[in-house]
Amino acid sequence: MLTPYRQLLTHRGVPQIVGAAILTRLGPPMLSLALLLAVFDKTGSYSVAGLALASHALALALCVPIGGRLVDRIGARRVLVGCLIAHTLTYGMLVFVLAMPTPNWVLLTSVALVGATNPPASPIIRGTWPRLVPSTSLGPAYAVDNVTNELMFVIGPVLVSLLRLAMPTEMIVGIGGAAVVVGAALLLGSHAARQSPLSSPSSVDAVRRLRRLAGPLGHRSTLILLLIAASGTFTFGCLRIATAASAANFGSVNAAGLLMGLLSAGTIAGALVYGARTWPLNDRRLLVVACLADCLVLLADAAAPTLLVLTLLIIGTGFLTGLRETVLPTLLAQQAPANHTTEVFAWLNTFMWVGYGLGTIVAGHFTEPAENGADAFIAAAVAALAGAAFVHALRLPSTDPQQ
Repeated sequence: MLTPYRQLLTHRGVPQIVGAAILTRLGPPMLSLALLLAVFDKTGSYSVAGLALASHALALALCVPIGGRLVDRIGARRVLVGCLIAHTLTYGMLVFVLAMPTPNWVLLTSVALVGATNPPASPIIRGTWPRLVPSTSLGPAYAVDNVTNELMFVIGPVLVSLLRLAMPTEMIVGIGGAAVVVGAALLLGSHAARQSPLSSPSSVDAVRRLRRLAGPLGHRSTLILLLIAASGTFTFGCLRIATAASAANFGSVNAAGLLMGLLSAGTIAGALVYGARTWPLNDRRLLVVACLADCLVLLADAAAPTLLVLTLLIIGTGFLTGLRETVLPTLLAQQAPANHTTEVFAWLNTFMWVGYGLGTIVAGHFTEPAENGADAFIAAAVAALAGAAFVHALRLPSTDPQQ
């Protein structure tokens, strides 16, 4: 099982890309928790803290596609240099604002600027894999990519908790920013990451101008794959609410964190199994199977009679999530228009953030304090079923080796 991963690491430039991925993806989960704690310490209001997190997420979701398009137009080097300078300055401003008495609007503006200047590192990394490794290693590459992302969301909050024992929370915010900056600088040093194919805009009629404005969203297969990604993170957003409500219903509120941790563990296992797979099932069929199986397991989650049964089912849910989230970038890399590779993965981030946000809103609406989270699990199952329907509408070229 480990052979594909050992072979992956033998390709020149792969360790550097993995290192950049670890550092740039460690920053956001650290910031998420550290910012929540720092803003609450500063204002005494969870409402303001929630607004701060929302400001960061919204700015990030809106601006990452812009960064991705700029990379495809003018190259990764220029964009990364500009983002590195701007991100360093805005992070420094945020740490200063957190440490000093300032109005809430200044704080929220600073947080939004940090999100807006975040380097488009993940889109660049995901767009680099097809240029860095042969097609036979794309599966393991995106498996490592997904595992890295998942692990950082587990390690980041733990690291924040440990660092709080030794320093003020605003300093931890600065450390999270430093991780992103160092990771982006490491990415800037990668020859493969800098060699993204550039698009060449030309004077065209109004219809083609609109299509150019839409970019990769005008490409049918790409748009469907992004919608599948959004349905997957909608499911994940529902699970945030559902697991907390279920744990409370079973009389163990603290088990919610354990359940989400096991969900991440299952996701990592699913990604690793996909990367080392030897079965003949192609990616499109695998995606259908994963979505349908996820729907069934989520319905079983809603009817789990005990916490132990729910725990086992959550691991299975995570495993299927890992399969789906690793198949998606592999298919996107194969189907995305050649001159929009980075922007495609930037939109992937946006669609995933939007899906997650909508999932938490819907699940929160349907879950009352005294309920067991069944409605949230059912909403997640419906989203998984919608994902399977989107896959059914997907038409990939017959020349695709995965078909």
